[in-house]
Amino acid sequence: MHRLALSSELPPFEGDQERVGESVSDGGDWCTTTLFSFTDPNDLKILLDFQNGLENPELLKWPAKGNDPCGPPSWPHVFCSNGRVTQIQVQNMGLKGPLPQNFNQLSKLYNIGLQRNNFNGKLPTFKGLSELVYAFLNGNNFDTIPSDFFEGLGSIAVLALDGNRLNESTGWSLPSELASSVQLTNFSVSSCNLAGPLPDFLGSMPSLSNLELSYNRLSGEIPSSFGQSLMSILLLNNQEGGGMSGSIDVIANMTSLSKLWLHGNSFSGTIPEKIGDLSLLRDLNLNRNKLVGYIPQSLADMQLENLDLNNNQLMGPVPVFKAGKVSYDSNLFCQSKPGVECAPEVYALLDFLGGVNYPSNIAPQWSGNDPCHGPWLGLNCDYNSKVSVINLPRRNLTGTLNPSIAKLDSLVQIGLGGNDIEGTIPSNLTNLKSLRLFDVSENNLGPPLPKFRNSVKLVVDGNPLLVGGNQSQQSPAPASSPPPVSFTPPESSPPQNSPPQNSPPGSAQPSPFTMPSSPPSPTSSSRANQSTSTKVPAQTKRQFERTKLVIVGGILAGSLLAVVLIALCLYSCFKKKKETSNPPCSIVVHPRDPSDSENFVKIAVSNNITGSLSTQTGTSSVSNTSSLTENSRVIEAGSVIISFQVLRKDGESTGLSYTSLNDSKSSIPTRPAGFAESFTSADGR
Repeated sequence: MHRLALSSELPPFEGDQERVGESVSDGGDWCTTTLFSFTDPNDLKILLDFQNGLENPELLKWPAKGNDPCGPPSWPHVFCSNGRVTQIQVQNMGLKGPLPQNFNQLSKLYNIGLQRNNFNGKLPTFKGLSELVYAFLNGNNFDTIPSDFFEGLGSIAVLALDGNRLNESTGWSLPSELASSVQLTNFSVSSCNLAGPLPDFLGSMPSLSNLELSYNRLSGEIPSSFGQSLMSILLLNNQEGGGMSGSIDVIANMTSLSKLWLHGNSFSGTIPEKIGDLSLLRDLNLNRNKLVGYIPQSLADMQLENLDLNNNQLMGPVPVFKAGKVSYDSNLFCQSKPGVECAPEVYALLDFLGGVNYPSNIAPQWSGNDPCHGPWLGLNCDYNSKVSVINLPRRNLTGTLNPSIAKLDSLVQIGLGGNDIEGTIPSNLTNLKSLRLFDVSENNLGPPLPKFRNSVKLVVDGNPLLVGGNQSQQSPAPASSPPPVSFTPPESSPPQNSPPQNSPPGSAQPSPFTMPSSPPSPTSSSRANQSTSTKVPAQTKRQFERTKLVIVGGILAGSLLAVVLIALCLYSCFKKKKETSNPPCSIVVHPRDPSDSENFVKIAVSNNITGSLSTQTGTSSVSNTSSLTENSRVIEAGSVIISFQVLRKDGESTGLSYTSLNDSKSSIPTRPAGFAESFTSADGR
């Protein structure tokens, strides 16, 4: 009998070694092979640190004094290759405690499954785990992620961190090192306190097909690079703090999408017309955003399993959908039933609103199917319930003027001044026969300027790209600021949007609403000569307005100062003159007493300033003839000069007259002799 013994010489290993022997019989010959299996000592140390850090290590069922996790027999939940740990699978075990911070020294780790436990504390860095392909860390309580966590993960294909509120006080963002993980296919980081904008490199990762970033603090727009992505699942829903914003036009180019969740954000603008090109899409959720405008027919025709359009600002009619499950509540549709058209005026107004990009301060108030009965901001109607006024000045309107407003043939006033509208004025607006005022001042409109009727007041000053400013086709206006253009309502003004009582049939009567016109600017001609090739920024216009306000304010301040100085001068002159002229405030006349043979007449004058009384006495002679005797006297008392005459006829006193020769003259009629005359001032003296 021939016996062959083989043994593999292995380096010594501290502690007991397990010996595995195999006996093979080959026709009477025996071959004995002796093998020694052991675990890398560093890997063993890390596993023991992991076990010792747990609050409930007994759940692992690892041997208390074991020293060879790779076995055989291997420890439960541990998988090895050539003495190196390649997998740890402890998911759903309820383990609680931290991970050792040297976890990345398990350099041969290929698959780690720690999901749905109660691991806590700081995540160890995974830097350098170049052979790691699957990492499931989701459903735990890790609170911190190191900045170098993603470095060197060149083989990672699936990485799940969901449900860990990492860096909660500050948030965190995806580092650029992640872009080197070109094998990454599924990346799930929902509810991880991820903050800030999405990095562009995510849209350029060649293998990424499943990106789940829900319930974070993301902001900003979807990067344009996503249009080149081959993602099939994109979940960006329910972002905190207002969420992501901007347009969703880029998704129309993501033709590999099968599931798209964007609900719970602040996306705005319209649903792209080309969304119908996403032929693989089956689940679309746009709930709770700020999307506006019409629902594209291409979306209505898509064979979706689920479509959620609730809680937006979608307008127009509700189309007939082909989706299996669809909801569209809480929007601004003109009709509630699918397939029912809007009124023609509503279509025209919505097209106009779309031209100025559905401004958020107006769109929510344009709902329903009757612009004359509802919240339609900036509109007024005539007695025929036709829109006669569009008045939206200084509403931050952008975009262009849509020719659709020419379909509103009852328009009398269009006021769009002080916005940022660009492009040209549609030529078909000249067909509006009832139009009287068209104000598009202070915008960025350019040539050509259509020729309106002479009855239309055209206000276009403040558009630097328009050559010519206010044209001769306007009705003449005075050189000074013209009065506002107003339309006088009937005497008994009806409520807004209700027909007036006394309007003649067939006439276009705007509601009792007055829109002031902008006076021609003296600088319009100079602005008109500026370059017509570039758009003037809104900031430059605001600086120009501030300059005008400063100039006007200076003129007003100077005028006010001049008025004050003139008033002070007049007051000073009046006071000085008053001090030199003090009219009497009381005059007492004592007529001749018949018993007095001397015929004395006594005049008393009281000075209103000093309160002194000056007295002068005059005497007249008596004649016995029948002829008229006239004696004249002049008495001066301070600043008062009194001239009087004593007239007698046949010995009787017939009267007394006198004149005060002061600043003003007065006369007192005569009274019969013996009647006490007293002229007392207002103060009773």
